[in-house]
Amino acid sequence: MKKPIFSGLIFCGLLLGAAQTNGQSFANNSSPIITSPADGSGLFAYTENTFVVLRWSTRNEHDIDRYIIERASDSIHFNPLHEVVSQGVIDQDNTYRDMDSYPASSTNYYRLKTVRNDGTAFYSAIVRADVDNRQTPILKPTVVHMGSIIRMDNYHAQPLTVNLFNANGTIMRSFIVNSTSFDIPTDGWSKGIFFYRISDATHPLINAGKIMIL
Repeated sequence: MKKPIFSGLIFCGLLLGAAQTNGQSFANNSSPIITSPADGSGLFAYTENTFVVLRWSTRNEHDIDRYIIERASDSIHFNPLHEVVSQGVIDQDNTYRDMDSYPASSTNYYRLKTVRNDGTAFYSAIVRADVDNRQTPILKPTVVHMGSIIRMDNYHAQPLTVNLFNANGTIMRSFIVNSTSFDIPTDGWSKGIFFYRISDATHPLINAGKIMIL
């Protein structure tokens, strides 16, 4: 198993201390990017193969409702990735673990949004995680003759949904993929261009593209 590469540290508090971490840099919006090794005292990010693992710990959650992991490829424009409900632990350490199975790029930025019961929220510092050899599920080949086979490359170990649409945006086929040997036969299809969209239970868009049937 590949040794985890620690890439950053996010504290779940107000992060006054995190802003003083050695080795940090700043994004274009002046938010701190923590790049020093994680010391296990807070939440941190590291890569495992092509995945990014996110972990954080808290001690007092009496007024915490939930946590939201947000991701950006430029350290500025963040979008929600996953939401985790608080376990409500008080006066003892509590550890959370989340995973980004499909990093958006080779360099990814994450931050933790902590939402209180009254609706107010605060953010962690930004953490950077670099992923080598990123492989996103994709349909191949992109040009086939009617009756040929379309296959999926780079399948990961969770069910995927593949929807195919015609040029008008009408869904024509829908498949659930749960095998590395998944193939799509095109017998009986009409000629033309079909668009596909790959998703799973937590990622509404993993990849998209088009297939031409000759």
